[in-house]
Amino acid sequence: MNPGAQAGVWIPLDQLLALPLPAEPLACLWRELLRALPPAAVRERQALEQALQAHELRRVEALCEAGEIEAGLSRLEALAAGLDPTALAALLHRLMPGLHRRLVEQAGPSPAPELVADPLRAEQLWQADRWMRRLEQLPHQETDLRLLMAEHLCRYGAIAWMAQPGAAARWRAVELLQRLLQLLPESRDWVVPAIRERLLQGVQELEQAEALADPQHLAQLLQACAAMGHDPQMPEQAREALHLAVFRGHAALEVWQNLEQLSPQAP
Repeated sequence: MNPGAQAGVWIPLDQLLALPLPAEPLACLWRELLRALPPAAVRERQALEQALQAHELRRVEALCEAGEIEAGLSRLEALAAGLDPTALAALLHRLMPGLHRRLVEQAGPSPAPELVADPLRAEQLWQADRWMRRLEQLPHQETDLRLLMAEHLCRYGAIAWMAQPGAAARWRAVELLQRLLQLLPESRDWVVPAIRERLLQGVQELEQAEALADPQHLAQLLQACAAMGHDPQMPEQAREALHLAVFRGHAALEVWQNLEQLSPQAP
């Protein structure tokens, strides 16, 4: 035996993938073996990568099912780019009922005020809605249940963000309310006034010089104002205020962009 050679044990690939070990230690073993594989071991590399991907997907589902929604969706974000559209759609189809159960069903039809005001739950609802939108852009079979879950997550999310303080929360509320109007047109009676109220608050902020310092919020305001400006049921006085806000906002945004172009680049 070569004294410089390392001792080792050979295990067939199919047995390696089926070792009766807990999931996390087994995944650690696969990662170590993957790093040690020579370039020529193409089939083994592919099999280990597929096994690790399946492990990570199961971990996402387990975290969300356990209520660790932020951790689960964070892992999903890291994995999504490596999944083909069909696999991502299948995963989201499996995740959404659990997210709906945790964020909507357990809250009940009239969530407690302290639950509505919980910023962590508001963020979870925001993320759940974003992934539901992602699912809508993927190949999938439309179902009444999926539509119902989308409407519930959006509505509960809008109510949660309406209860949060600050301009950023207001823009999220407006975005969710606008989406809710598309998902549930019969909600118009309360959704449109809620949107209008938040837009007019944004208009009032344009009177403050410091409010123009955040181009992201200003761009969101302009987009929302433009959408609501086409509402035939909006009072003419409110429409004129929105048109004025859009005009002033575009001017402020153009000034900011010009200043950005003129500013010296950081070394």
